[in-house]
Amino acid sequence: MLAGLLEQVMADIPLLTMAKKQILAEKPNLSADDEQLEETLCMLCSFYSLDDMMSFISSEKFRSLALRDEPWIGFEIGLYKDHTKTIEFIPSAKEYILADSLMSGVFENNLWNGVTTDELHQALLLWLNLSMSDVQ
Repeated sequence: MLAGLLEQVMADIPLLTMAKKQILAEKPNLSADDEQLEETLCMLCSFYSLDDMMSFISSEKFRSLALRDEPWIGFEIGLYKDHTKTIEFIPSAKEYILADSLMSGVFENNLWNGVTTDELHQALLLWLNLSMSDVQ
């Protein structure tokens, strides 16, 4: 019985984390809802799957906060089970950027950019597969 409970608890462990890492440019005028979301993202937010995270990134709330003409805010995405496995995420209305400061080699020159959330999903999936390959 205890082993079954432990398996259930382990299955409920998030896969990914995301938190605000830095302000890259002058902070734009934000609505009260945007300010509240930015404050929430100062804490470590967790997601149980990549699809869960992509749903959040595609949400109107996140888009309102982060997708401005010029990038102004940067986030850190990481593995929940190994907080040393991270990648920087910089969104804007023009494109999404992933910067692999740990130089894992998953992207050419450790930098990726794309326009759609589908492209972002695929890039994060590549990074996730490489990052998970040596995490137990």
